[in-house]
Amino acid sequence: MTQTNEDAALSFPSDGGCFGCSASNPAGLRLTFTRRGDSVRVRHTIADHFHGAPGIAHGGIVATLLDEVSCAAMFFVRGQMVVTGELSVRYERPCPVGRPLELEAHVTREHPRYLVVEAEVRDDGQVLARSHGKFFPQARAEAAP
Repeated sequence: MTQTNEDAALSFPSDGGCFGCSASNPAGLRLTFTRRGDSVRVRHTIADHFHGAPGIAHGGIVATLLDEVSCAAMFFVRGQMVVTGELSVRYERPCPVGRPLELEAHVTREHPRYLVVEAEVRDDGQVLARSHGKFFPQARAEAAP
């Protein structure tokens, strides 16, 4: 971790070309995270080319965003690189494209082999989607998102 101030942009120690958070991946989302307390946040506008129905984000990209913010919570709050073992997404309302959305994730439970992370996508405070996932810590020689 290169930043520890709350609400400061966080960065990973290595840019591994991650689809979600790498600045060097030209096809990626280029997410930038912040931390507030034990939560990690990201504000992101889903591009129109990720729509399913016109004007509505494809569910797969919404799940990807929830997965990314969940993994970032593990790294920036717990200092652990993880892989996703399970991710369950509940879509409450359609997620619009072309509009800034807020995502937030935090660790809710620890198990000897994995940690549970819950995350939400919100639009102007209204929950659009939420996830519950199991994330497995990984020992890596080089930290990569």
